[in-house]
Amino acid sequence: MPRQGLSKEVVVKEAALLVEETGCKNLTLHKLADRLNIKTASLYTHISGIEELYVLLSNLALKQLGAAVSNAVKEKKRGEAIRAISVAYRNYAKRNPEMYHMIMKVPHSHSEQLVNAGKNVKAILFELLSQYTADQAKVICFSRYYHSILHGFISLEQAGFFDDAISVDESLSNIVDNFIEQLESSLSN
Repeated sequence: MPRQGLSKEVVVKEAALLVEETGCKNLTLHKLADRLNIKTASLYTHISGIEELYVLLSNLALKQLGAAVSNAVKEKKRGEAIRAISVAYRNYAKRNPEMYHMIMKVPHSHSEQLVNAGKNVKAILFELLSQYTADQAKVICFSRYYHSILHGFISLEQAGFFDDAISVDESLSNIVDNFIEQLESSLSN
């Protein structure tokens, strides 16, 4: 019989906290069970194993990131919205570095749930970039470009490559402004 109050949602929430505390590479069902004060075998009442837990954590991370990005772009258009996304995206990664790493597991997953959650996050950017062009090939190209900028910047920052000589916030702002200028320039030709 499952422990009273323990559900799949509680298991995932606690796993997310554990991941942030110990790192996604250090997550084990045994550690999670200890955290929940249950036997490891009891976890199987709620999840099928570590692979399902990775999918559930990645899905949670995508939903959290999607909510942050969605809230950031409310009532904003074009360049203002692109700038807001960069701040929200970076803030999510800074506050939840290990959950952000869980998102990177998505392409290697065969989970339809994750693919759909990823598409929901992409849809926000696609809708925004569609304000610039109706050409879907260009929207995809610019989406990849922008995501590469954000992920590359965040990865370098997390790895400690930026010093205090210039504000990291200012650097990101300048890079995003350059992206917007390139976007507007290439689409006005």
